[in-house]
Amino acid sequence: MAYLKKFVLSVLFVCLAAGSVFAVGVDDIRFMTEELPPYNMKGDDGVATGIAVDVLAEIFKREGSSKTAKDVEVLPWARGYKEVQSTPNTCLFSMTYTDERKPMFKWVGPLAASRTAVVALRSKGIKVGSEADLADLSAGVIKEDIGDILARKVGMTKVEIAANNLQNVKKLNSGRIDVWVYEESVAQWQLKDMGFDPADYETVFALSESHLYYAFHKDTDQTLIDRLQKVLDEMKADGSYQAILDKYLR
Repeated sequence: MAYLKKFVLSVLFVCLAAGSVFAVGVDDIRFMTEELPPYNMKGDDGVATGIAVDVLAEIFKREGSSKTAKDVEVLPWARGYKEVQSTPNTCLFSMTYTDERKPMFKWVGPLAASRTAVVALRSKGIKVGSEADLADLSAGVIKEDIGDILARKVGMTKVEIAANNLQNVKKLNSGRIDVWVYEESVAQWQLKDMGFDPADYETVFALSESHLYYAFHKDTDQTLIDRLQKVLDEMKADGSYQAILDKYLR
């Protein structure tokens, strides 16, 4: 009996040790993002930058990780969205949190408030009082972006997919589409970056108001998620998070 007890304890010890060895850490996660300035984008040197990237880089430091912003991949949204759903130990950001997406991922955040807007040229005088008024409008979106998902959800059938928002804005300016559906603050940022005057455009309807998060594959170790959430909360409490926001938004 003593031998059996000793054997059981030995097996338990080995299992616990193996669990600690194979527990997933930050270094095991593949981090992916897209062009969503000022939150995440590719810098002039090709390295990811932006609010969410800088916050993540600080999380890396506080976690003792060897990762830096150079380890963040900037991918087309549709590709990253597919990867984070199908591949364990992946993270995609910045993702708009919705009730439909909630069970699909594990979440760390929020990073910032997010408003999905229907944007039109002010000169067109487009008026939208309800979702029903959107049905006959043609819209430019990015594939599988929250704007694409919500536009279809409210019954917009004239939806055109674009590879990037420069294409969407060109279509909007030329009259090929009536509206552009995208995150409002990012749309304003991109209009400035493209050399357009944001005052020439207006939000005619808001499809949703939510927040941006880091979204992890649904099977990611909950212990890691809790730890990263704690680090982010600490950054908000000690002022380092706000300092990063101020760097881009002031």
